Amino acid sequence: MLRKKLPMTTLHRASLPKKSRNIISSIILIFFIFMVIFICSTSPVFAEEKKADAALEKAPLKVNKTSPVQKPIALTKQYKEDLKHYLTGEQIKPLLAGPDDYLTLVKKYTSTNSKGVAILLPDWQQGATNPKAINYLRNILPSKGWNTIAIQPSNKPGNYPSTAITVEEQKKENKLTLDDYKKKLSSMINAVMNTAREYSSIVLVIAQGNNAALLVDLYSQEGSQRPNALIMLSSYRQSNHALIDGVNENFARQLAFIEMPVLDLYLKHDNSLVLAKAAQRHSLAKQEMKVYFRQRQLNNTVTGYYPEEELLIQINSWLKAIGW
Repeated sequence: MLRKKLPMTTLHRASLPKKSRNIISSIILIFFIFMVIFICSTSPVFAEEKKADAALEKAPLKVNKTSPVQKPIALTKQYKEDLKHYLTGEQIKPLLAGPDDYLTLVKKYTSTNSKGVAILLPDWQQGATNPKAINYLRNILPSKGWNTIAIQPSNKPGNYPSTAITVEEQKKENKLTLDDYKKKLSSMINAVMNTAREYSSIVLVIAQGNNAALLVDLYSQEGSQRPNALIMLSSYRQSNHALIDGVNENFARQLAFIEMPVLDLYLKHDNSLVLAKAAQRHSLAKQEMKVYFRQRQLNNTVTGYYPEEELLIQINSWLKAIGW
């Protein structure tokens, strides 16, 4: 009798016990369920990522804008804000000179008799309470009979000295810059002089550095409103290296020719240009036999700072010598 031949799979299944077949079926079922759960759980995540990518593609590109760096506050403005903050309103008096406004610090005399008004002008880039000399004089002179008016000056011109290549170009640019600065300086000092005349007919100007030299330039011009006397503190003219000798010689000649009493003070430890040009001023004033001109060098320990008591002694002795 011939036997019917069974398929291989049927023989394989027939060869496995029933228990093993159940275990394999359970594993297959569990794997199938796990795959279904995995697909269902990851589909929303993929969908969200796809939406996010689409949104990014549609969104316009944002340029990362950085705010521009602000320029530092002007030095004159800083000085004005400090004066308003630290000093009482009684001392601070605003001053309008043409289109420009300034601050002045006014102190009335505290002695028995009034001698006059002392106008105090610091160098450019310096404050009205400059500790090198101006602030001391502002506070001590009222006890000696002087009303004091300290001025907060303008900044040094930003493009001075000139950075041009040739000397001729430097000279031309410097002249234009200083002409504009001197117009403002003249307007300011005339406004202060008018205020000073309200207190007394005797006006003394005490000026420092470059501003002192520029005042001499203004006073050498016809029709200028001059004070009764001028005291210069460490005065000189700043300029380019090739022009320094010329401008300071011109300053010395102007000083020698103006008909006004002048006290020229400088320090043992001072600006190198002040020390280099002091002898030239003295020599030219002597040649022209300038009346009531006195030059003195004061001993100091800190460069640029005047010894307070010696400064006051020199001023008082000179004022007595000219009859004040």
